[in-house]
Amino acid sequence: MDISTLDDSVNVKKYLVGIKAWSWIAIALTAIIFIISSLALISNLHSMSILPPSDDVIYLPLVIPGSVFGISVGAIVIALYITAIIGINNKKTFSVKLVRALLILTMLSFPIGTIIGAVLLRRINNPLVKKYFNYIK
Repeated sequence: MDISTLDDSVNVKKYLVGIKAWSWIAIALTAIIFIISSLALISNLHSMSILPPSDDVIYLPLVIPGSVFGISVGAIVIALYITAIIGINNKKTFSVKLVRALLILTMLSFPIGTIIGAVLLRRINNPLVKKYFNYIK
């Protein structure tokens, strides 16, 4: 192996640390949303009954579909971020496109996601990173 190839590999791994760290943070934030949606669904299903509604039971008709939507979207997003981390660790070519898509999702969904997404998109679009993943187009 050439010295420059080793240096490039070390630099690429430094670039990927930020992407992996953000993926773990996004997994944690999405897991919190997943847990809150699950608890909301459980509490609403527990408070529902076949009896006529009383004044002490508060039931919002949109909470149950919203909770089911939050649970399913949370599970899908967590699975995608875990797939991206596994792809990065195994140097899979698909991880470049997947990370790009997840960073665009980050830009649209988190309050400071535009800044985070822009910085990390520059990292994943670096020619050394593309060469590391054998993703050259």
